[in-house]
This record gives sequence, structure tokens and C-alpha cells, in this order.
Amino acid sequence: MISVIEPVSYAPIEEVEKYLYSYFPGDELEVITIEDTPNTIENFTQKTLASAKLLQNLDLFKLSSALIVNCFADPCLFELRENLNIPVFGAGETSMHIASLLGEFAVIGPGDNLVSWTRLQAREYGVFDKLISAKEIKYSVKDIIDGESQLYNATKQACIECIAEYADVVVLGCTGFSSISDKLKKEIWNEYKVPVLEPLLTTYSVARSLGLVVNHGRKGLFSAI
Repeated sequence: MISVIEPVSYAPIEEVEKYLYSYFPGDELEVITIEDTPNTIENFTQKTLASAKLLQNLDLFKLSSALIVNCFADPCLFELRENLNIPVFGAGETSMHIASLLGEFAVIGPGDNLVSWTRLQAREYGVFDKLISAKEIKYSVKDIIDGESQLYNATKQACIECIAEYADVVVLGCTGFSSISDKLKKEIWNEYKVPVLEPLLTTYSVARSLGLVVNHGRKGLFSAI
């Protein structure tokens, strides 16, 4: 069973399950939440607090065959790999690597720190040379999850601007974008023939393909504790 961990408390669990089942209706999956996590992750302090809660609840994943961290910031990603004997996939890392296979990519998302944070992630994950652009949209993570009325237009415009800068693929830099991503992906493809990657669906697709055939090494970087 693939487990999707929500590292924040402001998470639409039923909507996430419905979204994934709409693509993979026969899969066995679960969405897990943990009490007392930050409402959202929009800074490093919130990321650290969420990571601590995940490490305190490792028993929640004992029946999982693979684990997805459902946040583009990838809280606790490396620590979970150290402590669990299953493959762990981060939405940010996985989406950036898939995007890099498709060409040069751009990331759009919320927050004044989006541009700098995206560059940090791209360097850490070894794909900085493929990152062509990072653009902030003027909405919070909560606004994105809630599907704020003007969110779609702002997100589409950001995609168009990235395409004008010659991005081969656009990555949505928040898993909350799943509420608008289906329509957005279709319109951008029909009008510009450029793929848009929604990070949760992208990461789940990779996890269900690789989760049964590969694991993280237990020497070197992710040596078992």
C-alpha cells in the first residue's frame, strides 16, 4: 500500500484521495495526517516543526510499501529515508527530476521566498542547470488549497510567462494546486503544447511504478540509524 503523508494540518484529505483515485481507481492507498503539525509550510521554521512530528510518528508507516511526502518543500525527506525500510518520495524532488527529463523547466508557486527556495532545492537535488525560471504568485498556500477565485487566472498567466522564457515544462510548486491542475494542464497543452506537472500526481505515479522494485541504499547517504 502506498501511503501519502500530509505534513500539515490544513490538508483536504478527502479531496486528495478523490483526486488520486480518479487517475488510479484500483490502487490501494491511504492518506495520513498527524496531529499538531503546522497549518501550512511556508518557511523553514514550519518545515522543521513538521519534520519533528513526522519523526515522532514513524509507526504510522509500518504497513506502507512506499511513502510520499505531500508537500513541495519535502519536509523530513532525508530523515524518513534514514529511518524507514521503504522508498520515500518527496513531491518537490521527484517533480523536479521528472521535469529535468523533459527539458529545461520552470517552477511557479506561492510565497515571497519561492524563488530563492526553489533555487536552493534545485541545487540540492542536482537539477539547477535545468531550472530556467521560478515565479511567485501572490497567494498563500491556504489560498491555493481553498481554490481562491482568482487563483486559476494568476496561475495560468504565470505559466504563460514561463513559456515565454522558453521553459519546456512548468512545475506547479505546491501540491495544493491539484484543485485546478486538471483544467490548467489541458488548457496549457492545447494552447502552447507545453506540459504542466502537478507534483502530487507526478510523485504518486513514480512511487507506484518504482516503489515495488527499488529502495534507498542503506550505506552512505541514508545509512540506517
